[in-house]
Amino acid sequence: MIKRKIPYVLQYNADYAACGFWRMLWPQYVINMAGYAHIHNTHLFVRDQIHYSKADVVHIQRQCLPAQYEFFQKLSHMKSRLQFRLIYDADDLMFTEDIPVYNECKEILDSVETREATQKIMELCDEMTVSTRELRDYYLKNTKQKNITVIPNYIPHFYMGQFYSEEMILRNYKKHKNRPKILYSGSPSHFDLRGNTKDQNDDFYHVKDAIIETRNEFCWVFIGAFPPSLAPYIQNGEIEYHQWQSLLTYPKFLSSLELSMAIAPLQDNIFNRCKSDIKFLEASALGLPIACQNISTYNIAPIRFNSGEEMIQKIRETLKSEESLITASRDGRSLIETRWLEGSENMEKFLKVYNLPYGDTHRTNIAKAI
Repeated sequence: MIKRKIPYVLQYNADYAACGFWRMLWPQYVINMAGYAHIHNTHLFVRDQIHYSKADVVHIQRQCLPAQYEFFQKLSHMKSRLQFRLIYDADDLMFTEDIPVYNECKEILDSVETREATQKIMELCDEMTVSTRELRDYYLKNTKQKNITVIPNYIPHFYMGQFYSEEMILRNYKKHKNRPKILYSGSPSHFDLRGNTKDQNDDFYHVKDAIIETRNEFCWVFIGAFPPSLAPYIQNGEIEYHQWQSLLTYPKFLSSLELSMAIAPLQDNIFNRCKSDIKFLEASALGLPIACQNISTYNIAPIRFNSGEEMIQKIRETLKSEESLITASRDGRSLIETRWLEGSENMEKFLKVYNLPYGDTHRTNIAKAI
């Protein structure tokens, strides 16, 4: 762990939903509890300069509106006088021209004013932190911001690690061996719910037919949202669906569903290639093998597919026996042993960003490949 003064950090998180927790709130909790930093977060803009008088860093997440640009522009005028650094965090591609038309976020960000404000806020900061190498390369190419550091998403062991049990995995497998339960958990942004593309060409376009054809072989379980083409089978009970869960109840709820495996389909586009591998982290934390799309997003995943047919083949191979299931479960779990948020090397990456300016020689290996 880096041995320097304890940094004082102010965070402006984007929300109190998943993004806010993965990138700001969970790291804040763990680092504060370890005594390595004093990190304070807020969702409300504070204009009083006394609030920033002790700050080493102001870390802002996914700010994009013209009013937000106005605020952070004024804040940037304070930083040289008060000697703090301003850092911008993004864990997604935010420029509307490269967001797929089926993704509901495109409409939220799709205005000239928002597009301009987003880039201006990024560029007035001293540095950006992003979740993937691909996202770093994208912003290096498409903004004037050249100080961009990769801090991957790390999963808190305290959040999902305690729900792992090989005994439970085998018990669920035996109980549902004739029709194993396969999970997809995700937001509506993956599906063309408004008919914006031809034939609803979204992240499930290439796998939806395979899911429909195997609905009697597998019990498909969707949480949060589902492709419109699956609606008839959800309505008649052939495919299982559950409303989205709060972050507080989510891990326990997943554990209660008696699942055997999970899937993570995606279209191969620039937006998805810039995404992080959260679905792989969550499934592997529970010991669930997960079949992931064969794109750079999931380059760590041992089970990958290109088409719907190949996805089904991979599922069948993984679930053909208790031995193949447990082997896949252990493989996934072992791969995330270095991705627990509480790991000292992972906390150190945040601390190096907070303690040392971009380009400092002591920040080597901070963006080490995962």
